Amino acid sequence: MSVPHTSATLFDLHRAALDEYRSFVRSYLNIANPRIREYVDSQLGETSPLWPEPLIQLSPTYAYGLDVDELAGQGKIARETAAIFRTDKGQPFRLYRHQQQAIEHAAQGRSFVVTSGTGSGKSLCYFIPIADYLLRQPKLPERVVALVVYPMNALVNSQL
Repeated sequence: MSVPHTSATLFDLHRAALDEYRSFVRSYLNIANPRIREYVDSQLGETSPLWPEPLIQLSPTYAYGLDVDELAGQGKIARETAAIFRTDKGQPFRLYRHQQQAIEHAAQGRSFVVTSGTGSGKSLCYFIPIADYLLRQPKLPERVVALVVYPMNALVNSQL
């Protein structure tokens, strides 16, 4: 599939989205009083508190570590664990270094805290050790083994 070439920038897209939203909001307003209409129009202008300035952030690049097959080869996770964490094409997940370090800490029974950016794979830092722990048990314990608390439903849905 080819993407048509366009000279529109991200800022043009932002402006167009705000223009559409502004038009949408105005479509619900029918203000007869000219002073009130002028005030509302001024509030729906370019510097409206309804839409903050765009926030542009660059995502950092994260250093790669081993993949799950390599960790299994080193005995840090079970081969069965590595077999679960694959791409859609069956390839082993390539981990970021912070994920690998977290998994190694867990394999040694050490506690750890992971702080990393959005989309950096923090969830794998605990899901892989939980799955590995359960797969290594000859008999599953009759108690709660892990409790995962999510701050937002959106994160729960993305994990699902």
